[in-house]
Amino acid sequence: YLLYYKYSIIMSVSYAFKLFYLPFTTIFFINYKDNIDNKYIAVTLFLYIILFLLCYIFNLGNVIYEEEVKKEGFKGLFNSINELSAIAIILLPLTITTLLNKKRYILTILLIILTFIMSMLTGTKVMLGGLFLTIICFLHTPLVTFFKSKTTKVKIITISLILSIFIASIFLITNTTAYKNAIVQAKFFKIKNILSLEGINKVIFNDRFSFVSKNQKAYLESSAYQKIFGLKYDINRKDIEIDLLDIFYKYGLIGLLIIVSIIIYYGYKTRLKKTYLLSFILFIAISETSGHVLIYPAVSIYFGIILYLNKNSI
Repeated sequence: YLLYYKYSIIMSVSYAFKLFYLPFTTIFFINYKDNIDNKYIAVTLFLYIILFLLCYIFNLGNVIYEEEVKKEGFKGLFNSINELSAIAIILLPLTITTLLNKKRYILTILLIILTFIMSMLTGTKVMLGGLFLTIICFLHTPLVTFFKSKTTKVKIITISLILSIFIASIFLITNTTAYKNAIVQAKFFKIKNILSLEGINKVIFNDRFSFVSKNQKAYLESSAYQKIFGLKYDINRKDIEIDLLDIFYKYGLIGLLIIVSIIIYYGYKTRLKKTYLLSFILFIAISETSGHVLIYPAVSIYFGIILYLNKNSI
């Protein structure tokens, strides 16, 4: 980057560190022998949530959107709400497992409530969706076990209760900030059917697919060297915020191979199970829906930590 693209030394080092952070920390944690107690993961998540809520209570920091946009969302003193949302959801299954293993049921309920409040304040779809998906995954096994040992009458009552909660949840979601922001966005783009391809792009993916064609055009017009090592960063070329695509355009085939090979190799090698598999899936899913995961050090470090904790559990 320094020699070919003529960046400053600071930008060159910054780009290199962002690309190699996930591979380096993953290899480090895979080979780390000392024990890191799972409670530190729980402490980390609670610190993030408490810092965010304190910012809101004392009105420290900024809102996410400009006033004329008419969308709601608060990010406090954090630089990126996408990164904060990703960290919270990736650490949520690990923390819930730690609390349940220690039989801290009240603290578990408090964590879920605080995460929901945080999702309401940020207004992000990732945090709200990730929270509900995590809750469903944790309830699945206990419910299956419960059904196997109960009478038909109890099963009918339980199913009726679950359906009631599901209907109530649908009503609750329509009153969340994330849902209201999605409606504002749909009206702005004049989307009639959110489930159409255009609706999914404009509302769910925040128009990210529209930036793929612009990046692809620049990529096709680039030299062979740029195709291998990535396009020169241009402030006029907007990131797609779908991480694998951004890595491909920023770091070329070399960068994409580095990240993908690390994820596939160590993901398969460590035989991820249960909670760690859930966090791994959320990690990858968030990176390809809202981005700000794979080449963002604050988030990418947790890939190595997930694999480390999984290794220790085995």
